[in-house]
Amino acid sequence: MAKSVKALITPEVLKWARERRIRLEIDYAAKRLKIEPETLEAWENGAEQPTFVQLKNIAKLYKTHISIFYLPEPPTDFQPLTDYRVLPEQFATDEEQIYRLNANIIEAFERRETLIELYELLEEPPLEVTLNIDKNENPEQAAEKITRYLEFNRTQLQRANDPYAALKFWKQIVEAKGILVCQTSVNTHLSVELETVRGFCIAQRPFPVIVVNPKDSPYGRIFTLIHELVHIALGESVIQNTGFEGANSPNLDPIEVFCNQVAAEVLVPENELLESVNLETLQEDLSSTSKFFHVSPEVIMRRLQTLGVISRRNYQTYRSHQLAKYRNAPGRSGGAAPYHNRLLNTSGEHFARTAFTAYYEQKITRAELASVLSNSDTKHLAKIESAIFV
Repeated sequence: MAKSVKALITPEVLKWARERRIRLEIDYAAKRLKIEPETLEAWENGAEQPTFVQLKNIAKLYKTHISIFYLPEPPTDFQPLTDYRVLPEQFATDEEQIYRLNANIIEAFERRETLIELYELLEEPPLEVTLNIDKNENPEQAAEKITRYLEFNRTQLQRANDPYAALKFWKQIVEAKGILVCQTSVNTHLSVELETVRGFCIAQRPFPVIVVNPKDSPYGRIFTLIHELVHIALGESVIQNTGFEGANSPNLDPIEVFCNQVAAEVLVPENELLESVNLETLQEDLSSTSKFFHVSPEVIMRRLQTLGVISRRNYQTYRSHQLAKYRNAPGRSGGAAPYHNRLLNTSGEHFARTAFTAYYEQKITRAELASVLSNSDTKHLAKIESAIFV
């Protein structure tokens, strides 16, 4: 009997949640809810009402709490997706990927809001992010400003013994400045392809957020991390889906080109690169140069081409060779990261540390702690705790 109890929600809010919060076409939403579009349309215009069970399914799909649908009118202060430029045209018809991306953006906004609330519970002031650059600045000067702001130390980076350690290093020095760094959803049904998004950022302060896609390589994630940091310094929220190989594409927005140039200079400063490169032994030295800067060999070659040290033909020859090598390589194994690590990476270390601190000080319960950490099972908490405090 309970399944047929009608939910007396506000129709206008139901329509707002689909169109403005999660941005779904009515046909796609109805398909995901396993109903006819006409049924959803009737719910949205008030001609009919969904059952409470159906409302729970809607809330899950729309990434919102059931109570929202009982508001007397649509909220006016929730527009997280309106700051973002649309995806490239080739992805505009992939409704599933667009839905997953939008859901990830909403999760990131909610995580930021939760972090602010945790700081209020702890009665601590949010960290102030003071990094600001202008799009008209010289990329080298902007990169120097970012490097100084992060208090970047090349010697400390050299202690990283693999790409994942280098990624952790960059994440930690960015988070130390009050910028939350996390990954796209731990839920596999919300994972997004690299072609859809490499990362995005929320530029709002306090606690701007950078989200990277774990499907990218560690070095790819590092580049996206710094690229998004430039956007935060510019004060704009964006979606990023172009990797370093497209850093100077003529089809890119000028701001994207600028952010790529700055990120490249932060990671591989021109003066340091030119001092370390000998063109006569470049092929032999490429691996060691890559390890020194903790970027891929291709990034080094692309950077040299951009700086005019090698020709575009030389770079394209190298890239073609690498692509052929990759295609002919045997399949690589290597399972997914342990689930507790995925939970931690999704939330971000700073967020998780703050949540545990609130738990230690009895500001939130153990169940609430698990809830804010991507609704994890409490059995994962001990391993997450060990990963960030031991």
